[in-house]
This record gives sequence, structure tokens and C-alpha cells, in this order.
Amino acid sequence: MPEDFEIKVNHKALKTLRDDIENKTGFRFVKIEDGIAVSELELEDEHVNPYGIPYGGVLFTMADDTSGVAFLSAGGNGVTVNGHVDYLRGSRDATKLICTAKVRKAGRRIFYIDADIVNEKGLDLCRFKFVFINIDS
Repeated sequence: MPEDFEIKVNHKALKTLRDDIENKTGFRFVKIEDGIAVSELELEDEHVNPYGIPYGGVLFTMADDTSGVAFLSAGGNGVTVNGHVDYLRGSRDATKLICTAKVRKAGRRIFYIDADIVNEKGLDLCRFKFVFINIDS
């Protein structure tokens, strides 16, 4: 993402979170706009189980982190309260994961966010629903 990327809310916190996630996880954000974030992960050996399928924890972390960036981009400031996942299929020999997170409802205190992860072929791997609490309200 270009350094001159503009977001209308919480610039410093959003950039700090994005940079921290990218440096610690290998996820790369390719889109951030009001209430939407898209990240990608090039899969390495440490991301997959012995069957060649991405670990569920990698998928959950990617969705939670991407949802957190979408939350901040929509004006939120806080943490995950709850997360739910439906693993739809494994993706043996996938080379890339793409996560799209969208704020579905932004209340004063509670934000509802949906996230989906697909592989490089566009096959749905899992769907997530997250609840975030806005500590600034």
C-alpha cells in the first residue's frame, strides 16, 4: 500500500496497526478504505499442515487482523469481542490466501464485521463474523 494512502479516520492508529500486522505476520494489505480491508498472504511451509492445507489458526488470525484494520478504517478504536468461523473447504497446495473484511454495521459501541478468505483461484475457504467494541464511545 502506498505511504501516501489516505484514510479519513485515525491515521496514526491505522498505520501503526497495519505496519505491525505486516511486520509480524507476513500479511500484506492491498486495499484499505472506509470500512473495507483486503489482505494477502503468500503461503510458506510454516503456514500449512502436513497435508498441505493452511492451518485454521493462520486463517483465523488473518481474518481477525484484516477485520481489525477494516474496523479502524471505519472510525472504530478497540478490540475483538467475539469471532465465529465456518471452515468451508481445505485448499491443498494453495499458494496464496486473500482475505476481504467489510464492516456490515457500525454502531456507537459495537461494530459487526464479515470476512471471507479465498485461495488464489477464488475458491471460498472460510467465512467469519466478528464483533468489535469501540472503546472511544
